Amino acid sequence: MYRLTAETHTDNAPALAVLAKSGFTQEGVSRAACLHRGRRHDLAVFSLLRPEREELNRPRAWDA
Repeated sequence: MYRLTAETHTDNAPALAVLAKSGFTQEGVSRAACLHRGRRHDLAVFSLLRPEREELNRPRAWDA
């Protein structure tokens, strides 16, 4: 797998923080892309590429 993508509502601060802390880069916003409970919401679009993931200094389960 070379590219991971993630999307979340732009007003979901906890999810935005987790994605940023996990190394994802925000690529943009898909306006009115999500219909939830009868309302349209913007989605923040994030990605993480394999080289970026490999550069992260994180312990891996198999290294323990």
